[in-house]
Amino acid sequence: MKDLKRLWLISLFVKLILAALIPLSADEAYYWVWSNRLQLSYFDHPPMVAWLFYLGHFLEPVLHAVRWPAVILGHMTIWVGIELLRKYVDLEKIRLWIYLVLFSPLLGFGSLIVTPDLPVIFFWVLSIYCFDLVLTKKDLKSYAAFGCALGLGFCAKYHIVLFVPCLLLYLLFERKWREVIWKYVPVTIATGLLFCLPVILWNYQNDFMSFRFQLDHGFERPEYKAEWTITYVLAQILIIFPWVFWAAIRAKVPGTLRYLIYFAWVPLLFFFGTSFKALVEANWPIIAYPSVLMLAVLHPKMQSWYRYYVGFFGILIALVLSLLFIPQLRKLDPKIGEPFDYQRLASETVSYQPLYGDSYQMASSLWYFGKSPVFKLTGISRYDFFDTFPEAKPQGNKFYLVKRAGNGLPQWISEQQWTYQEVKTIAPDFVVLEFTRP
Repeated sequence: MKDLKRLWLISLFVKLILAALIPLSADEAYYWVWSNRLQLSYFDHPPMVAWLFYLGHFLEPVLHAVRWPAVILGHMTIWVGIELLRKYVDLEKIRLWIYLVLFSPLLGFGSLIVTPDLPVIFFWVLSIYCFDLVLTKKDLKSYAAFGCALGLGFCAKYHIVLFVPCLLLYLLFERKWREVIWKYVPVTIATGLLFCLPVILWNYQNDFMSFRFQLDHGFERPEYKAEWTITYVLAQILIIFPWVFWAAIRAKVPGTLRYLIYFAWVPLLFFFGTSFKALVEANWPIIAYPSVLMLAVLHPKMQSWYRYYVGFFGILIALVLSLLFIPQLRKLDPKIGEPFDYQRLASETVSYQPLYGDSYQMASSLWYFGKSPVFKLTGISRYDFFDTFPEAKPQGNKFYLVKRAGNGLPQWISEQQWTYQEVKTIAPDFVVLEFTRP
């Protein structure tokens, strides 16, 4: 067990160093803006990611260490998994599971990027751990803790609701109903509702707009395209890795861990079904991955197969780090180079005030890197958190807008008789416009 603790601590140290060195992505900067305007919840997502950034505000002078509270919470997922597995499998299989997690593109390197995925994975695995306690200890405290974990998971990301059908299907098909102490179930429900109350209250106060947005976002396309399903299946096989995927399917699962089958495959099958309705982003089934990897280590050949997994994703991680830290290589991937472009853009536009961006990504990044509020111009792109700010619409007779060349302007610009001129162009494709009106 000492070796596992050492591996856990060393990997945490590496994560914290890298998290401080890598600039925040545009989406991370957006969640950071949320942390500067704390609310019970938000239009796009529940509030946990903003709360974690808020806890890291005192670390902002240390490069990008504002990520650290979230990264630490994400890394605690591994420790909870260790505590769960050590009751049923040997230490060698646990060590193998840790390596699979650390080299997973989304659970490993991806855990340096602070999004709602990070806390929801932690609370998903914690909920599995608490559910195991419910089945084994059968005491009131376990049922209460189970509800707390689920409630906090709902404050992280709405995907936690998939835990309920996973649980119900397990109880149904494995005939475990008799192991439930039904008189304690109301305690689980009550603590769950209590700990997700901020999200419920915010949605109640705002016409449930966040719930409606997420439902529309997942089922938004009127016509089916076959590539949605094909790309979803191929992406999941690649992310999980073919050998690991096969091992998880073929593993002989002991009765004490059969619930992992449901927590692994039900989310993957659910999003497979939604791929017939809309495009599914590759990270949406991320809650399934810890359980899939747990199933995989139960396969006897995984001890030799995992080397291919570590080698493949180890090379990819090295390539990504090279692109991040070698300036000459960043141009090979515009998405990787984007935070550095925004960082430079912030320094070159700081003198233009009041300044607006043409997207939440741009406005958030300029705000984060420049440490001075920059708002998205209202109506210039889809509705988001910035559209709730009164500052999102200029109040005076002059303002500046930085946007990507070719992007349009909102209709109210012409309706209110604003005129504009280009005052600066900035590589690679940014332009600063000055707007005035009589």
